[in-house]
Amino acid sequence: GAGVSGLAAARALRERGVRVSLLEARDRIGGRVFTHRDARSAVPIELGAEFVHGSSPEVTRIAREAGLVVVDIPESRWEHRGRRRIRSKDFWGRLDHIMGRLRADRTPDRSFHEFLATAPGGRKFARDRALALEFVEGFQAADALRISERALAKGGSPAGDEAEQRIGRVVDGYDHVPGWLARSPNDAVRLRTVVRHIEWEPGAVRVESARRVFTARAAIITLPVGVLQARAGDPGAVSIHPTVPRADQSLSLLASGTVTRVVMLFREEFWRRGKLAKVSFLQGADPDFPVLWTAAPAREPVVVAWAGGPRGAALALLSADERRDRAIASAARQFGIPRARLSSLLVESWTHDWEGDPFSRGAYSYPLVGGSKAGAALARPINGTLYFAGEATVDEADSGTVHGAIRAGRRAAAQLLRRL
Repeated sequence: GAGVSGLAAARALRERGVRVSLLEARDRIGGRVFTHRDARSAVPIELGAEFVHGSSPEVTRIAREAGLVVVDIPESRWEHRGRRRIRSKDFWGRLDHIMGRLRADRTPDRSFHEFLATAPGGRKFARDRALALEFVEGFQAADALRISERALAKGGSPAGDEAEQRIGRVVDGYDHVPGWLARSPNDAVRLRTVVRHIEWEPGAVRVESARRVFTARAAIITLPVGVLQARAGDPGAVSIHPTVPRADQSLSLLASGTVTRVVMLFREEFWRRGKLAKVSFLQGADPDFPVLWTAAPAREPVVVAWAGGPRGAALALLSADERRDRAIASAARQFGIPRARLSSLLVESWTHDWEGDPFSRGAYSYPLVGGSKAGAALARPINGTLYFAGEATVDEADSGTVHGAIRAGRRAAAQLLRRL
């Protein structure tokens, strides 16, 4: 696949003189980095990955090499409580009141929901527990009933590390990152090549697409977890023969999270007239989209409505029009603006159904109970012939991120180079 992980692997191999073919089912590169542009918006519309999380050394290095500008998003967080909107003070500290009580050595492992059921911190931290639940469902795109406590303890939040709490954005669009990675192996990328079957034996791989067959000494597989878990006959499914029990076991302990995002462009920055003038994030216990964010620090009338986990899964079942209507209603509730007025200000909206996309089958991965080591296990080479990479195969602190996917692709390339 020609997401950032596959592109990073192909580039590293090409630079060492290895012949590669990069097979991509879509008609574009980037995978779950999906940037759309519209002449009516001064900022790119990100339908997939948007943020540069923490130090992100891999993305930061590419940005410097490619001359891209990454800006930090100001920490202007607000919460919607009932009819009030209040400044969210010490967001990361409050989150750490709860996440800091998770145990990486929990035996047996348990879900985040089971952890919360013990009321960590007592009555004093009830609101912080609600914040932590919103964070895990939103940021991790996870079902609290299924995600591993051990995994979250190892990297579920940036804790007190201010460098890792930073959130940035590529000003000219995140698609410039895969574009830069593709500069070296560009002629090896084969778009619209849907792989159906992989046949392998030690030292030899046969990859079948609808149009032709490719043979090689090895294959790096950077397919998303949702695609790897698809059953025969499912859209986008890829069969591997003979099966790889170790990989199947690892995949059984991982899940593909669900996210619904609606990007809305308005005629004006309607929030600039009140106390929310500099808001970057607005969140609350909204029944549909509990998190909203603006284009800050850019002064552009764009609002993103975001729902992860179970809420995101429920919204993904709706039509694009229904999702847009729910997003407008959520924004009206949380900004305290009449819905009819907000609807009248809407210029356009965009969304992408990652759950229904056969080449992603979900957003990004998270470990299930008992699966805190599943990603690392999946990253181990299979008989020097099959190598798995992608965001699911890095440690918990970097899974689900663009920089984690790039790192995984480079790691798989290094493993293969040692073998060759």
